[in-house]
Amino acid sequence: MPSSGIIDLAIGLTFVFGVTAALSSMVTELISRFLGLRGAYLLSGLRALVDDGEASTDLSQAGADYADVKKMMMDPAASPRDPDNPPSATGALLGGPILSSQGMAGQISSRQLTLAPTVPAKRRLKMKGPGGPWSKWGQFRSLPSYIPAQSFGEAVLDLVVPNTAGRTTMDTIQQNVDKLPDSMASFRSSLQALVKDAGGDVTRFRASVESWYDDHMDRVSGWYKRHVAIITLVAGTVLVVLFNINALTIGRTLYTQNTVSSAVSTVAAKGASCPASSTRSACLADLQAQLSAAATVGLPIGWGTVRDCSEPHAQCNWLDQRGIFSRHGGSGWQLVLVVLGFLIMIIAIVPGAQFWFGLPTKIGSLRTTGPKPATAGS
Repeated sequence: MPSSGIIDLAIGLTFVFGVTAALSSMVTELISRFLGLRGAYLLSGLRALVDDGEASTDLSQAGADYADVKKMMMDPAASPRDPDNPPSATGALLGGPILSSQGMAGQISSRQLTLAPTVPAKRRLKMKGPGGPWSKWGQFRSLPSYIPAQSFGEAVLDLVVPNTAGRTTMDTIQQNVDKLPDSMASFRSSLQALVKDAGGDVTRFRASVESWYDDHMDRVSGWYKRHVAIITLVAGTVLVVLFNINALTIGRTLYTQNTVSSAVSTVAAKGASCPASSTRSACLADLQAQLSAAATVGLPIGWGTVRDCSEPHAQCNWLDQRGIFSRHGGSGWQLVLVVLGFLIMIIAIVPGAQFWFGLPTKIGSLRTTGPKPATAGS
């Protein structure tokens, strides 16, 4: 069984890794909310699902797109209001009564944003709006960040069943799907496949539409996570350097100073990831308090004067005082160790806070684990 000192060292490091990763995630979420990334990815994902992306989609015309499609399905000879800009499936779905105000204040048509034609090599669409980036980010923040599959299914049925009087049958749905305009060819072909698979059952058709939407949004979620992972690494790098959270310096302190190691283990036992009931501001304050508590008990966090330069008559320049160089020589190796410690901390952010916060309890259980029982034969 590992010694108590090794266990305290492991608990202390995992605690610092977890708090740093959690702080990075919180900063990433704040940046994501400020930029409106969730809403942008949701609409981009919806666009990739129901449109071929060859034409632009003006959100301010979503209501008109919905009315155009309804009119053209009731009268196939009717023409769109603007032949040069035919309605898109994205605009028609978002302009209907089901999704026009889903998860947002006001109507989607009040957003002065245009989803530009997509490029096959790029998954995320570019949105263009009036004004500078501050104005557009404000528009992005007002977009819905989540649309349930049930609401999407209802919006599809509402769009392809112009006349709701009487009993809706699959024959009616199939006839109306076939009437969708050529500008919505991708959406039409997808629905035709789902209609064929439903086998005359409206409930099964609705379930298939919802499953189709859910499966695609799972992929969109993956796109979003890969994008924000870059933001998390950048935010984590800034935090690590700003607060001087160095894995090698912390590990050396925990290994050589038993009082600090034990105190940090106590703090780690009380600290945990944010509960689901806490707000973002409360969670951020709690994480900062945990990191401050660890620094209070002697953990070397921050850019204070190192102990070696605190001795009487010690001659240190500013870099020596910060621990970047050493007053005893070998400053090149000291700088390499500082950079390496930062890199270890940044890499530790990748697994995420939940991974690190789950380890202290498992490591701490080793304290009560005795030697392996002898076999009966021995």
